[in-house]
Amino acid sequence: MITPSISIDRKQKKVTIEMALEAAHPSKGTGKTMVIASTRGLRTSTERFAHRPISYTANVFSYPTRPVNSSGSAENSTGAAAAEPSITGSSRKSSRPHKFKKEKP
Repeated sequence: MITPSISIDRKQKKVTIEMALEAAHPSKGTGKTMVIASTRGLRTSTERFAHRPISYTANVFSYPTRPVNSSGSAENSTGAAAAEPSITGSSRKSSRPHKFKKEKP
């Protein structure tokens, strides 16, 4: 297993977190998402910013299209395991713009 690491590219002003891709499994909190990579909590890097060590955490997950059963796989309507979703990024878009409520003075 690859230990999560972080690198800073000061010229391009980018931070990159690199971690191993895991077999999809339900999140420990609610189990509604399928986790595919995680730092498993807060990590501290050997990299420094402003002479201080950098701490970071990251979780990569997807929302299954069907409910997740106790074994960690998504089920279709017949109870059979569904195909695992591809890891290509989110195609999920909001159907309506977010509206903020104005507070009355």
